[in-house]
Amino acid sequence: MIQVHVTADTNVWSGASTTALLSARASEDAILLSAGNADLRRRMERAGVTPVACPMTGWFASLGISRVLRHLPGQEFEIYLHSPQVRAAFGGALRLVGRPEPMRLMPERPMPDFPEVEVSHPEPGGEPLLMWLGNITPDCNLRQVIEDLGARAGKPWRLRVVGQGEAKTVSPILKRTKALAIADRIEWVGMSENPYEQMNGVSTGIVADKESIVAREFAAARIPIITNLSEIL
Repeated sequence: MIQVHVTADTNVWSGASTTALLSARASEDAILLSAGNADLRRRMERAGVTPVACPMTGWFASLGISRVLRHLPGQEFEIYLHSPQVRAAFGGALRLVGRPEPMRLMPERPMPDFPEVEVSHPEPGGEPLLMWLGNITPDCNLRQVIEDLGARAGKPWRLRVVGQGEAKTVSPILKRTKALAIADRIEWVGMSENPYEQMNGVSTGIVADKESIVAREFAAARIPIITNLSEIL
């Protein structure tokens, strides 16, 4: 049985790419399908998995997916969607694929193990170094984190932001840090292909959801997480 793991990320890496990659790496007989651009696919290759390029959007998404599925090597397939928004397109593709071998669309994605990673941890009693990790989008919690830190400007802390976003989203947040007089306490790393490298020295990770992929990444580095700054500051 061959596992097919699918991520529909196109030009921005998200948790779907992370779990699809980890799942494919964990199985000897696995295929990774990626809608990603060349940069995302090269990142997967550097992590040890060569993805199969597969367009998954547009009016003819099901047709394009069926053409890719038709040429996959193997006899029996279980298809796991790490990007649930393409389920309808894959359902249509399976009706078009025309292969005699069973290809089953599984009801939910597996949650892979996140292997433990060694990072340096701070000495007790030092200034807390907090870290926020993710894509900076209009609905992410980074803006609220900045506001909460601004209300705690009299306390010791530093923040490392690891992620990227569009200028129209990031620029107002940057301006707000200046208005709150905390800009010099925040390090903006940008996108990092290996977020664990940015976790060295971090005392606490800030997450929106303790069950999120980001929370699992912090746990792999044995870094405690919080959803609310009142838990530590």
